Amino acid sequence: MTQTPDASARYSGWKRGLALGLGAFAFSLVVATGMMAKAQVPDEEDENNKPAMIAHGHEVFNHICAQCHSDKKGVNRVGPSLFGVVGRKAGTEPGFAYSEAMKNFGKVWTSDELTHYLWDPQAWIPGVAMHFAGLKRKWNRHAVIAYLETLHD
Repeated sequence: MTQTPDASARYSGWKRGLALGLGAFAFSLVVATGMMAKAQVPDEEDENNKPAMIAHGHEVFNHICAQCHSDKKGVNRVGPSLFGVVGRKAGTEPGFAYSEAMKNFGKVWTSDELTHYLWDPQAWIPGVAMHFAGLKRKWNRHAVIAYLETLHD
């Protein structure tokens, strides 16, 4: 005659399976976070090395900004095209429906303005529709701006 395991044995197996599943999930989150963080960690933070800065900015753009923005002229997505953004008046990319806050901002996107905006968009322009926590590392902001400066005719 076979014995059936008691309830505590059945639940301990179930709990073990749940723990393994949660462990695998946690591991996958760590891996995914590490991959995202890779775009945020430069090999060398040398702002005098313009080619390295532009390359890093392109990498950060592709990993973070390209989720909503394009670096191609006239290609708007959830956010406006960032081709030619440096030197352009805020809220004026043709074919994009900007928030009133962005339309009323009235400033030209200079390196300095972009530095402040990319730190915390909603703090710099209250009411802006861009829901993004910002690029908190100075190197990443400067690198993205260096890359954006290359996007022009």
